[in-house]
Amino acid sequence: MSSTAQLATLSDIAELARVRRPVVSTWRTRFAASDTPFPAALDRRDGREVFSLDAVIGWLEGTSHGNNPTARQDAALAAALDVLDPPQRAVVAHGLVALLALKAQLGITLDGLAAADLIDLADDVDPDDLCLYREIEALGADVLLWAGHADALASAAFTPAQAATTLLSRHRRLGLTAVTDHALAPAATALLGQLAAELVPADSAALLVAPHGEADLLLALAAHRGEPGTAVLPAPAGPEARLARRVLLAGGWEIVEAETDDGGVLPPPGATVLVGVPSATRPQATDADVVAALLQTEADLPPDGRALVVGPASALCGGLAAQLQADRATVLRSGRVRGIVRLPAGLWPSRVRQKMGLWLLGPAAGDGRSPDHRVALADLSATTLDAAAATDLITDLLSTASEAARAHAFRFARLVPTTTVVAASADLLTVRPQSRRHRTDAGQTAAALHDLLARAGTGDDAALTAWQVVLGEVGGPVLVTLGRVIELDHLRLLPGNRLAEEDLADSPGGVTVHTPWTLTAPVPGHRSIDRLGLAAAYPASRFTQAGDVVFCTAPRAAALVDRDGLAVVAAPARALRVTPSAPPGLIPEVVAHAVRTSPGHGDWRAWPVPILPTALAATARDALAEVDFVRHALTARLAALDALTGGLVEATSSGAVSLLPPIRTTSMEG
Repeated sequence: MSSTAQLATLSDIAELARVRRPVVSTWRTRFAASDTPFPAALDRRDGREVFSLDAVIGWLEGTSHGNNPTARQDAALAAALDVLDPPQRAVVAHGLVALLALKAQLGITLDGLAAADLIDLADDVDPDDLCLYREIEALGADVLLWAGHADALASAAFTPAQAATTLLSRHRRLGLTAVTDHALAPAATALLGQLAAELVPADSAALLVAPHGEADLLLALAAHRGEPGTAVLPAPAGPEARLARRVLLAGGWEIVEAETDDGGVLPPPGATVLVGVPSATRPQATDADVVAALLQTEADLPPDGRALVVGPASALCGGLAAQLQADRATVLRSGRVRGIVRLPAGLWPSRVRQKMGLWLLGPAAGDGRSPDHRVALADLSATTLDAAAATDLITDLLSTASEAARAHAFRFARLVPTTTVVAASADLLTVRPQSRRHRTDAGQTAAALHDLLARAGTGDDAALTAWQVVLGEVGGPVLVTLGRVIELDHLRLLPGNRLAEEDLADSPGGVTVHTPWTLTAPVPGHRSIDRLGLAAAYPASRFTQAGDVVFCTAPRAAALVDRDGLAVVAAPARALRVTPSAPPGLIPEVVAHAVRTSPGHGDWRAWPVPILPTALAATARDALAEVDFVRHALTARLAALDALTGGLVEATSSGAVSLLPPIRTTSMEG
């Protein structure tokens, strides 16, 4: 090894001392002429100065600089392995992980053993040379020095598992391109680890299968639950699969050799299968390969098995060529698909614009061809995947069973008939649930409406037009989702204004404010804000226009049509405004009714809204406007009657006035 394990760059020294990189340069300048100058560079490699770690640690300890009192114990982690020549760098990186795996499996100190003993121990642990024997042998005459360095790494990181993780976290510096190209962002690792942990039975002996020999999802699971498990792996077919095995062994995993049939892995009963494609072991996988992996996973999955398949959203969620679409539909027909999710971009750092998708499979729950079978669809492409979002998504996916679904308020997922998803010929997540409005006999509906019109139109002060009620024509309204209507710019979404609670009043006067409370209160409420206060504190406030639909989704779905406009909507309530480009059949009252009668859970953009036929739109608008006018007239009269009741009681009971019978006049005969 020469002395590479005792060298460090300025960046490594800063990390070791737990200071920012410019601080080290300041030390070099400030103490250059002192009695304790910063150690001089030993060499320059690849344009970077390298320093003796031992000299630097001595200087840090002697001058009490830096923020790491255990710098000497942590020194091994700061060694600059990337200053080696690229071919030697790869040999050392793989050899160190192999030595850490050997150390983890045997639980011994490697330093002090003879080279022949190290090779013999490697042969004992890996008799078939599946992952570490040749890597240790490749270290040659330097094997003893690197064995000592492996001990130091494990000591600095506390465990061989953490040492291997820390070493591979520098994959870019070490030239491990396969790791770099397929490493996931922390948010993705946390989500997948948590989801995998929920899939795995509580039994610690539960088997986890990685059919392509990849370790990413297994390591994510171990990181989440804080302990390794038992992995079923096929014989490694390349250096990346060998590295995956070494990392798992270093982490304390038990590895079971997979049973195969015609090259495919056969998961044992009760196993959980974790598939990531492409991965370091299958780096060039296309969308066709991803769909093939999904198809193979479902075909080989035991009846009581579960599976998580992760890959590009283009293959798992998007529109595909006819044959690939058919292959994907075959998996859906199995009745084993629990959920399909599109994740946001940025979770795959080497392909920052690539969105990821995942499929969740479980034991068969009925016939996938049955109209009652459901699959959960969730599109998080525009969602920040923080810890709360990840937990809510997992809860949604685990609540897809019919019993749990009835009691669960879905945040991201929506349950769609599997047959509808199978029939989709484009992006799976654009599939919308069919409207399941309660249907009655058309004749009964017409008769009931005719009776309501007759009763509601009674009264001299507020009469209704005698509208004709006839049976509807075939075809009728078209159901379109709110999200699609917004995309077409037929509805404009207006976010609510952020108003401080203390600025609002519960009395009339000032500017009317629509809030979730006023929308959902059992008795219509009223909130307002002082007009001058609004202009001073919230100059950018947006006002409603007459006909805007004000709505909220929590604590429940509610909506109303703002007849007068010039009101303010307080977040999280929002407003929908019908645009000039909208078809005549998009009526605000119908939109508000669609929100009020929506499922009330899942993505509100997926809620359907009817668009009336153009020929009927004008008449429907006139009828709704007239009914609204009559309602306001009657409401005003009710308010006057209530006020009159209170006034009569107060005035007569206080003796202020007396009531006499009305003067009756009689006609005189004459």
